[in-house]
This record gives sequence, structure tokens and C-alpha cells, in this order.
Amino acid sequence: MRFFINSILWVLLFGFFVLLDSCKKDDNNTIIIQGKITDANQNIAVANAEVTFWASRIQSGTYNPNYMALATVTTDASGNYNLQITKAKDAGFRITIEKPKYFGQTIDISVENLPAGTHSLNYSIYPEAYFKLNVKNTSFIDNTDFISYWFNNTQPTGLNCCNNIPINYTGQTYSNTIKCRTFGGQNMIVKWIVKKDNVSTPHESSVYCVPFDTTVFDLNY
Repeated sequence: MRFFINSILWVLLFGFFVLLDSCKKDDNNTIIIQGKITDANQNIAVANAEVTFWASRIQSGTYNPNYMALATVTTDASGNYNLQITKAKDAGFRITIEKPKYFGQTIDISVENLPAGTHSLNYSIYPEAYFKLNVKNTSFIDNTDFISYWFNNTQPTGLNCCNNIPINYTGQTYSNTIKCRTFGGQNMIVKWIVKKDNVSTPHESSVYCVPFDTTVFDLNY
């Protein structure tokens, strides 16, 4: 009877050590990422932002360049998030941050810079705004009237975004409207040169873009 009980105890003890060793192996392959997402221009926490962790992996001995989503979480009311993934034969990591009315962000991270363990990674995303520019020749002289205008500060890239390409026009009657997407919470720098009666005059204006709204600027020349 005593031999039987001892045998059971040894089996249970062996199972415990196997389980403990398995847990240690899992810990050695686990990446935990904690951080906070904030508004880049308003310096406030961004709640309900979607944070996704991606990885490209070596599968069956072949490198797969396509990134696969491993985990997705949503930031809390304070902008905090917590991700946990298990390492494999990874070739590269990527974190994406998305939220409506914000410009998304993609961060590529090398495998060497994100070993198993706990990491603190904080990021900021930019709020969007729309800028509406109305341009009109209201003091025309003749058909040689000329204007060149452009945005002079860094602009985002993407659909319907503002750009820095100058627009030129020669003529007596001119009216044009541009509405484009830009960074909210910062100033739009508008520059233009007007030439009338062979006299060129440079101009510049700085216009604050209200986040999540449309800011209108009338350029009459």
C-alpha cells in the first residue's frame, strides 16, 4: 500500500516539474507590450484606438514577406493598451494604430529589438482636419494677372490629403476652391505670389486648423 502511494506521489511530482518547465518555456517565448497612445498635437490620451501587432514569419523553411495579425486590442479611456504574443520563427514585427478621424500609423520593429519579455512602447497619432482654400482674383487689371500659391509646411500622405505642389494661373478672371485633408491642431502655412502690372508681391499666412473640423481661408488678390 505504501509503495502504491509513493508511486502516485512520484507521478504527481514528475507532472508538476514537467508543467513548471513548460511554463518557463512559454515565458521565454512571450512578448508583452504595454504602452499609451496620445494625440500628437493636443497632448491628450486617445481612447478606443485599435492597436494591432503583426509578424512576418519563416514557414516550412521559407520566408513569408506577408505580415499576419497576431493580436489586436483597443486602448482604454486613458489611452493605455496591453498586447501579448508568442514568438515563433519571426522575421519582422509591425505595429499599426488606427482610429477614425486620426491619421493611422505603422511602426516596423526588427526582431532583435523586441526580444521576449515586457516592453513599454508609447506612440502618438495625428488628428485630422480639413482645410478649404478659396482663391479669387477680386482686383483684376488685365489678362497678364498672375498668381502662384502653395502650402509650405509638411503635409500627410494619403487619399484627399493636401500637398505642396504650387498652382499657377495667368488671367484676368480666376476663382478656385481646394478642400483637402491635413493635420489638425497645427497651423497651415499658405504662401502665394501675385504679379500684376509687372510687379510681383509675395504673401504668407499662417492659419490654425481645428481638429476634426473644416477651416476656411479666403485668398483674395
